[in-house]
Amino acid sequence: MRKSRYRINKRGKITIYSFILLIILLIYICISSSIFDLSEVILKGNDKIVKNDIIKISSIKIGNNLFQYNMNEIEKNILKNPYINYVKVSRKIPNKLIIEIKENTEDAIIKVDKRYVYIQEDGLILSEKNDITNKHIPIIKGIELKEKDINTFIKTNNDNQDLLIKTLKILKDNKMLREIKTIDIKKNYINMENTDDIKITMKLDENIQYNVKRLNEILIDLKSNNIKKGNVNLVSKEQAVYSPWYKESLKYPSLYINF
Repeated sequence: MRKSRYRINKRGKITIYSFILLIILLIYICISSSIFDLSEVILKGNDKIVKNDIIKISSIKIGNNLFQYNMNEIEKNILKNPYINYVKVSRKIPNKLIIEIKENTEDAIIKVDKRYVYIQEDGLILSEKNDITNKHIPIIKGIELKEKDINTFIKTNNDNQDLLIKTLKILKDNKMLREIKTIDIKKNYINMENTDDIKITMKLDENIQYNVKRLNEILIDLKSNNIKKGNVNLVSKEQAVYSPWYKESLKYPSLYINF
């Protein structure tokens, strides 16, 4: 009986050792075989960011063995780029890496001296450039940045910083942000100008959501009537006023819109 148990235990140990050796052999084959040398990096979800920039920051090198890479480390390296919001890296056997990303977006520009700070609508600083490279987003005036470190959130000397961020978010949610050329922050008011040269004035307070909704309806109506240039005043809660510029006043009289 004891001999039988001894044989079973001995066979079990031999099986376990053989399995471990097989795993070690497979790992060695994976690491040493050229079949698993990285030949291609597939990038998905990118719009502005080019593949070479991702490869550079991730320290990936074509020709290295696929199993030598730590997926978590690659993801951490890629997330150092402020334009990357989300990343997932996976292996595609035998010789490819797939990188799926979601980008942060340039939503506004703050001019600082002779430089331009690009931010997302939540205030995240994405980059600082010498020139305006994105002409489809508004330039913010009337604020000064305390700090402008890349991949951090803006801090301003303006007491209305939170209301500015709220305004950007609401404009973006209503798909209006790219129609705005400039945003000028005053103490109690916000002045904007859109791509149709219409100047807008509204209070900088907690009624931003309501005011942007009114503004959107007015701009849609003006555009449908092919009316450009002029002023829209949303200071009053009950009434919005559109006033044409002097040269246009004979064609388009002032409009008073009740809400």
